Amino acid sequence: MFRLKIIFLLFLITTLTMLGCSSDEQKKVAHYEKGLAYFDKEEFKSARLEFKNAIQIDPKYVAAYEKLGETNLKIGDAQEAFRAYSNLTELEPENTAAQLKLATLLMLAEEFEDSRKKLDMVLNREPTNIDALLMLAGIQGQEKNLSESEATFKKVLEIDGQEYEKEGPLRLDSRIVGEEFTMSLEPVGL
Repeated sequence: MFRLKIIFLLFLITTLTMLGCSSDEQKKVAHYEKGLAYFDKEEFKSARLEFKNAIQIDPKYVAAYEKLGETNLKIGDAQEAFRAYSNLTELEPENTAAQLKLATLLMLAEEFEDSRKKLDMVLNREPTNIDALLMLAGIQGQEKNLSESEATFKKVLEIDGQEYEKEGPLRLDSRIVGEEFTMSLEPVGL
């Protein structure tokens, strides 16, 4: 009889624990989905609150961190975007899109060395990532490593340069002007 009571108690505790977890899971998803709806309506401050609520319930909710970062960029809060993408990359270090966003924010803050580290992580996983290569060429140019910058930019042209001229409204252009290497995206046929 005592053994039966123990088994019943364990079953009851397990059931209640599972119900509590699924309730948190439902709440987290509900906050996330509300955040997405607000985001789609461009109500970014409300969206941010919902994504934060989802993360409060589950601090490892990767999708919520990703949308929170994007939302903070829309609001113009680079610091909070950086924080969200940093948390995201701690949870998913292989997330190259988030690493690239961090690299961009670091580059804009003129933290070129840290930005380069993030770009290296991206390029180790995706050696032909055009956005990462263009940013790297820009950083190299800012650091006055003109020959490296030119080589990186030429690599971009080798990988994808033809696509810009054939399909896109922009053309990649590079040239050495005096002592400086310049890069630009220029409108084609507009």
